[in-house]
Amino acid sequence: MLCPIFLDRKPEILRKPATPLRLALAANALFSLASAALMLLQPALPGAWLGIQATLIYRVVGAGPALFSVELFFQALRPRVSTWRALLASIADFLWVGGSLALLVAVPELFSNQGNILVLATAGVVQLFGLWQLWAAGRAHRSARNGEYRHCIVVETNAPADRMWRIVGDLGKIENYMPSLKYSTLLEDRDPGVGAVRACENQAGQQWQEECIEYIPGRSFSVRFLAEAPGFPFPVKSMRGGWEVNPTDGGSQVMIWWELKPIVC
Repeated sequence: MLCPIFLDRKPEILRKPATPLRLALAANALFSLASAALMLLQPALPGAWLGIQATLIYRVVGAGPALFSVELFFQALRPRVSTWRALLASIADFLWVGGSLALLVAVPELFSNQGNILVLATAGVVQLFGLWQLWAAGRAHRSARNGEYRHCIVVETNAPADRMWRIVGDLGKIENYMPSLKYSTLLEDRDPGVGAVRACENQAGQQWQEECIEYIPGRSFSVRFLAEAPGFPFPVKSMRGGWEVNPTDGGSQVMIWWELKPIVC
């Protein structure tokens, strides 16, 4: 998801990267829809191309791409791009490719020579769509300015903002609402605020520390992960994150965001 908190900071950075992902999803949707229409409405044609006339099977198989195209169009046209769902689409594409190759290897005489070429060509196109979506999803999260990757989660709740802040703003108690964490505390019994250091341990036993670099009471805070510390468990050069609570008509909105630069960059 592309987060409003980043659009407020640098609109020119994050409005543009979403476009390639929308194009990839829309192109994949069109290809899937065309394939589905062919199998559903004119099953005799793929039967002639593949060398097997099986009208019912083609129509059953065609229902899959038809539903897939609906999902892709929905993702391409929604106001905020959900990149994790685009990644799932790529996984589905790769499964199609793997299934096609497995079928050709397991039953090499199933299709005609022309049919084998058609199956391979289709798998190649689907593979390209999957790779295109992966590349575009990564680009959507990457800042052209400094190469950092950015991600945000937006949670809507009917609880008032001041109530949510009492939970979110208590930096040392993040373990109470983050199931992935086993332990969290503020070192030296510090109060929440700039300069406070939070120590965390996740359920896998990995430990790290985060320094608060911005704290706006009732609204937001930001932390810098101490990636330079010995034993830091994540493969990043630098990493920041934060929480922001905003009131809405029906309650409040909580945004959790991360910015990081992988070691490979």
